[in-house]
Amino acid sequence: MERMSALLRLGSRVRFRDRWTGRLFALEVDDEWRVLNVVVKRGLVRAQTVKLPFSAATDWSGEHVSFDCTTGQAFRREIPPVGAPARMLWARTALSAPGVRLVGALVDRTERRVTHLLLRRGRAPSGGRKAAVGQVALDVGRLELTVQFPALALYRSDEELQRLVREALEVHPYLTADDRRALTVEAADGVVSLGGNIRSPQAKKWAGEAASSIEGALVENEIVDDQRLEQDVARALNRAEPLLGARVYVRSSLGDVTLSG
Repeated sequence: MERMSALLRLGSRVRFRDRWTGRLFALEVDDEWRVLNVVVKRGLVRAQTVKLPFSAATDWSGEHVSFDCTTGQAFRREIPPVGAPARMLWARTALSAPGVRLVGALVDRTERRVTHLLLRRGRAPSGGRKAAVGQVALDVGRLELTVQFPALALYRSDEELQRLVREALEVHPYLTADDRRALTVEAADGVVSLGGNIRSPQAKKWAGEAASSIEGALVENEIVDDQRLEQDVARALNRAEPLLGARVYVRSSLGDVTLSG
């Protein structure tokens, strides 16, 4: 599944063409939530920061940001940032919800526009929630949430969703090893797609229930069961004019179809 957005996490490592240097310190967005610039910080005692246009970023994820320039070009300020008016978002941006801090943003890969803000209460390493930009008002130096923090959708990375769904399928009490053998699990932008083949419609339902038990997962159940596949193939054969009147029998075993007769 193609991922339409990716997490731009505050504090993630920064990679330039020649080496890794610094961490993502802040991002600047305009009134339309487009990311114009990012701020990179390196060093501790003699910390140095530089503002770079986000258009110079070639890739980003929850772990890193990559730029199409060298360290020297960046910190000699040879890559000019966008000069348009913007608001800076960083770890200490004030929020209307007490004890909640900004962790990062989900950014559309095509338009480079923020779709959600990733928020976390306290210093807990987990339990992040995502607020759609429609649930947030940009104020001067402050973010106003229009809903209560516990009501926000739970955020899980696509990798975490895949792992948790696979684990849920493994421990489901009614799914057999045969049922699980030909299943596939993919996740993109918080949507989990179940695919592959399974024995029966009931087993397909159980697989969907197992995946939906993971909080934060939106599930698309595209599994094909053997009974449905046999019926679809039989109908196609019945519609085939050269086969009219022929006695052809269809059997499917986890997607492997056998014709006889």
